[in-house]
Amino acid sequence: MHFTLIRYVLISFLVVIVGFMLVCLVSLSSLEHIAAQLEISSVVVTLKLIRNSQFVILILGLVGLFGGLISMAFAVHQASQIMNRLRQATKLLGDVVLDEMSPSEFLKASDGLDREIQNMMLKIKDSQQRYLDASPLTRLPGNLAIEQVLKGKMDQGEKFALCYIDLDDFKAFNDKYGYAKGSDLIKMTGEVLYRAKDKYAEQQDFVGHIGGDDFVLITSPDEAEKVCQAIIGEFDRLIPEYYHDEDRAKGFIEGTDRYGVKRRFSIMSISIAVVSDVKRSFRSPIEIARAATEIKDYVKTLPGSNYLIDRRGTTRWDA
Repeated sequence: MHFTLIRYVLISFLVVIVGFMLVCLVSLSSLEHIAAQLEISSVVVTLKLIRNSQFVILILGLVGLFGGLISMAFAVHQASQIMNRLRQATKLLGDVVLDEMSPSEFLKASDGLDREIQNMMLKIKDSQQRYLDASPLTRLPGNLAIEQVLKGKMDQGEKFALCYIDLDDFKAFNDKYGYAKGSDLIKMTGEVLYRAKDKYAEQQDFVGHIGGDDFVLITSPDEAEKVCQAIIGEFDRLIPEYYHDEDRAKGFIEGTDRYGVKRRFSIMSISIAVVSDVKRSFRSPIEIARAATEIKDYVKTLPGSNYLIDRRGTTRWDA
């Protein structure tokens, strides 16, 4: 139904063309008949035949003309209806974007055009909901979208692996180098996650930004380990560039921890906790988040960049 209006216009022109072709054919046939009669009939008979032929040609021409006009009027009527529906859809698209209505309140999907407009509205609605709380720094979707993705996979029974990514000692780095440098580092981390996802995971897999230096990557259990290794490999390669030469040479910076104690902080590393529903089931995204936080807290106690995949079936877990 993409070309409904164009189809109607083409049909109208075809009707007109066919009508005039018929007129021409009848005219030629009549003239041939007249020519034959001229050889065997009197002038009076010939004149009668000419008048009859003219009358037939006139009638056929009028029929073709009126047929074309009726078809054109029908096409204009259809075009007017389509334009009215498009105007109505355009007006209500604003309400969809403002989250004031559901696409189903407007369209019944009665034909192809309605279905396409409805699908467009649904995509806008889904995109709006997913990126409503997107991070202004990384442009990655936030907590609302993360919860929706997890809930969708749970409802559909789709196996998943949630990678909870956290930077180690980011606060100490931010305190020393400042907010702008810390923001650059956060953006770099988001880009690293996205590149790892694009290279080793599926296109539809998900990268989200919880906030601060906490990220989420949702992929399939089969791809989780390769994704984690890619993230750690690229992050460890890039992170030294964010330190001054003297700090990079020393391998640490000096600062104050969250308890106010002054100490040394190594070049920043990254910790990844992976929770999967391969051997266990979850009742809600909150339960998944709790399991991921538990594992992440342990991984952060390990030196350097690490990942740990939750392989628990019930109560015990194995890395």
